[in-house]
Amino acid sequence: MPLLHLANELLCRISENLELERDINAFAQANRRLYRLLITYLYRYNIRQSGSSALLWAAQHGQEATAQKLL
Repeated sequence: MPLLHLANELLCRISENLELERDINAFAQANRRLYRLLITYLYRYNIRQSGSSALLWAAQHGQEATAQKLL
């Protein structure tokens, strides 16, 4: 069965089993559906596990939309 034929719940469970933030990010960027499904999870993961490093990055690089999503 192709990966994208899986239900959203299963795709979320797969992402929850990825240990590294960069792996979750890569999975989320595989296509639009995964991005839409996983971007909020990725931001929350960054806040909990990486001390909101994405917020600092967004501020340093003028990425206002990203910063707003993290707040």
